Amino acid sequence: MTAPHISPSTSRRPDNVVGILWMVAATFIAVSTHAMIRHVAEGGMHAFEVAFFYNLFTMLIIVPMIARSGTGFLRTRRHGLMFVRAVLHLTSMLLFYVGLTLAPLAAASALTFLAPLFAVLLAAIFLREGFPLRRVIALFVGFTGMLIIVQPGPSALDTGALYFVGAASLWGAVLLIIKIMSRTESSATITAWMAIMMAPMALLPAIPYWTPPSLTDIGWLAAAGFLGAFAQWALTQALRTGSTNAVMPIDFLRLVWGALIGFAIFTEVPDVYTWVGGIVIFGSSMWLAWRERAAMQIENKTRIES
Repeated sequence: MTAPHISPSTSRRPDNVVGILWMVAATFIAVSTHAMIRHVAEGGMHAFEVAFFYNLFTMLIIVPMIARSGTGFLRTRRHGLMFVRAVLHLTSMLLFYVGLTLAPLAAASALTFLAPLFAVLLAAIFLREGFPLRRVIALFVGFTGMLIIVQPGPSALDTGALYFVGAASLWGAVLLIIKIMSRTESSATITAWMAIMMAPMALLPAIPYWTPPSLTDIGWLAAAGFLGAFAQWALTQALRTGSTNAVMPIDFLRLVWGALIGFAIFTEVPDVYTWVGGIVIFGSSMWLAWRERAAMQIENKTRIES
């Protein structure tokens, strides 16, 4: 798996500033939704039921927005791959939500940085994209960071962290499928089918744990669904407005927001292992993106010269 396309222009300071601001907003809102979800889950609603309502409200928000441009966004020949993507995405979400009830927000934010590394590993295995030394180094360093955070043992943090690792691995597979589908499908089509499929799917695992939701819970989850959709839009705006190499390092703020919000709302204080492991994982991802960009530039230059 190659790194995301990086704009060759790095001198667009006004655009980069705006892009960075969008990324700051996207990271803060995303972590805030995690706090809302955890708040509802800790109030007595099972994480699986929380996931259903989150997906329901997300569908009610996203699909009408996309439908404004007509019904053409529903046309696709890849229903099977859309279904597989939805199953993996939902399973990743369920693992993540359960993890939120067991481990600090900062640990959740730190371990989600593993997803791009899992995508690289899966691309090498299933798409035969190659496994050069730079990817081997990045994966080794990134998974070392994971072990620093997980600290194998019987504590609640370790158990929650393992849920996050599982969620990140499945999200890496989702990223790979999105990459494959983006060759023939528009972003609107991929997003719409995700929302349409995941809401009814999420109902099935929620049924055994169903409890009547309170109006307060519904309010929190509706807000989380709206803000989650807005966070995705803000991320898109960030990448559209600024260059990737200027915007993506700001993604590290997810760890900072996780620590601050976790302390302010849940009185959590992340330990040094979470910070060190998060920095190691994020650093390995950023280093790999930089090396992939350099390799792509050399390849393009060689192709032009030949």
